[in-house]
Amino acid sequence: MAKFCGNCGTQLEDSANVCGYCGTPCGGAPAHIPGLNVTDPAKRKKQKKIAILIASIVAFVIVAVIGVNVVLQHTGYNGLLRKTMNAYMNYDMNAIVSLSSDMYYSDEEDWIETYFQRTINENLEYFESSVGHSYKLSYDVNEIYPIPEYKLDEVLDQIEYVFPNFDVSTLEEIVVADVTVTARQGSLSDDQHISVGMSKEDGKWKLLYIQ
Repeated sequence: MAKFCGNCGTQLEDSANVCGYCGTPCGGAPAHIPGLNVTDPAKRKKQKKIAILIASIVAFVIVAVIGVNVVLQHTGYNGLLRKTMNAYMNYDMNAIVSLSSDMYYSDEEDWIETYFQRTINENLEYFESSVGHSYKLSYDVNEIYPIPEYKLDEVLDQIEYVFPNFDVSTLEEIVVADVTVTARQGSLSDDQHISVGMSKEDGKWKLLYIQ
């Protein structure tokens, strides 16, 4: 019957007491080769299991992080911002209106579409005068930050003044996205910085303003 080393698996002579490849004793008195580090087979097997376990954990963490990032891009204020900017670039006013804050619906006057349309039109007219009419839009999000505490009360007071029938206490959070919109046509391009305000109302993020 063939004889194999229990440490490295090398086939041995039947009379061999020491593996000629790794130096592991295979029978008889223990052997020692200076400078050679011999790993006990049981210990080697355990180390392999630990390495596999660690690799599995690392792979799980990487997949989880990627998954969380994908989810965050499509939910919360990140998801709202993505939908808002897609509607902005496609000039989809119906989508803009559907994403908007409840404060616009607390007023008897239906001017929500007019407000956003005027703001976006001014931006698009600027691009037309700068790069021409057949441009393509893209955008980059530079920063998303919460409104500082020292400004929050002022913003809430302004909302309450303009929309007296709206309960500002429903605004749980307000964040602002600093976005660069770029228009390109051929070799021409131009940028505009816009601010997109978003509010969390009753657990759902909604569009507060575009400036």
